[in-house]
Amino acid sequence: MKRILSYLTVTALACACIFLGVRVLAGSIDTAKADETAPVSISTPEELLAIANNPAGSYILENDIDMNGVAWPAITFTGSFDGNGHIILNLNNIAISEETRLTYDGNRKKYDTHFAALFAIAENATIANVRLLNTNQAQNFQGDCFIAGIAGYATKCTITNCEITGSLRLDVFGKMFGVGGIIGYGDAVVKNCKADVTLINIDLDASTRDEQFLGCVCAAGYPDMDGCTLNLAGYISDHGYVHSGGLVGMYIIYPTSYKRKGFISNNTLTGFITFFEDNSNRRAYCEPRCGEIMDWEFTDSGNHYEFKRDERKVYTENLLPHSCENPEYDTVVTDPTCTEPGYTTYKCRSCGYEYKDTFVLPAHTFPDTYDTVVAATVETPGTARYTCVNCGATEDRELPCLTPTPVPTQTPTPTSAPENTKTDTAKKADDGGSNALWIIGGIVLFAAGAALILFTLRYRNIKRHRRARSRR
Repeated sequence: MKRILSYLTVTALACACIFLGVRVLAGSIDTAKADETAPVSISTPEELLAIANNPAGSYILENDIDMNGVAWPAITFTGSFDGNGHIILNLNNIAISEETRLTYDGNRKKYDTHFAALFAIAENATIANVRLLNTNQAQNFQGDCFIAGIAGYATKCTITNCEITGSLRLDVFGKMFGVGGIIGYGDAVVKNCKADVTLINIDLDASTRDEQFLGCVCAAGYPDMDGCTLNLAGYISDHGYVHSGGLVGMYIIYPTSYKRKGFISNNTLTGFITFFEDNSNRRAYCEPRCGEIMDWEFTDSGNHYEFKRDERKVYTENLLPHSCENPEYDTVVTDPTCTEPGYTTYKCRSCGYEYKDTFVLPAHTFPDTYDTVVAATVETPGTARYTCVNCGATEDRELPCLTPTPVPTQTPTPTSAPENTKTDTAKKADDGGSNALWIIGGIVLFAAGAALILFTLRYRNIKRHRRARSRR
């Protein structure tokens, strides 16, 4: 019976170990899966650039980032990007993609087209909650090209709660091109976004009857738009066919076999488009909603427009926001707040043209005083907590280790004791240490002896039982 109980006990202990091991392993696997699906945190320009290494990943901004002076690559993005309400500031040096996608003109003629934006190409992507402030593109390109703020080319994407401010300029020598505030070309869903942009498109080839497009949300395509707040200053100098609109330059569904029902709803637009179309067969599309509508497969409701169409008939000078050759500016500096960036306003003394530049990130105002969270010592640093005088936000900073107080040097008092002779106190300390060692040693020896006796008795008991069993 005792042997059976022993076997059961051992089996139970083994099962418990296996069960615990399986639970731990399963927990590790679940944690690994959760880590794989968790978005990658981004806090620095280098981490933002790393998106190009894994454009199918999931990302989230953890703080505002200034991209001033950083070259931005053309990224084909297929993942998820959550700006988390943070700012990407001064994204100005943006590359045009080598990769191309097909675009269609009003006759549905196809073009292999290049793109530039935060994401040059976005496919099956989700982009949300990012504030792209003071992004200033100045592109010069030979070929077919679209540029924009968020996505140069977008298909099957959602873009929600995003904001863009800045100036986008494309000087181009091509047959199919355009500028969009949020999207260059595509069919994304754009909801609750803001754009305050200056869009400039200059055609460099007077001999070609090109197809040109411009819109505050999208230059050309069939995006769905809802709840957007838009402010547009548009300038187009073209020697081909202009398709420009407050929201979309040309609304066109492609390919012809595709059927859909879209929506353009609850958008507010203020602004203007100044343009010329140097073409004897002029079309001059320019309307508050869509410049040219090729397909009416959408619902239209709740939109509000304060828009001016400004067509020019003189083609000798390209149209730009300002015309002074050597402008002189008065400047006014606006300091950053806790939530909004600072900037400098430049106003031309001659023509009155005004723009904002030299943006800096939001910043808290911390006093020199602080609260001590962890006091510093000589061996370890401490923690100080500063509180913003404007919004009450706190920031913890490290306090350096304390500097040890020097101990004054004392001259030893001479004694009559001979060298290398220990005092009675030192002898007692040595004797006490020796006694302690002997006591510990005795305890160890006693315990070892007791264990040996118990083991011997147990062994004899086992032998006696075996002999009695064998006699039976």
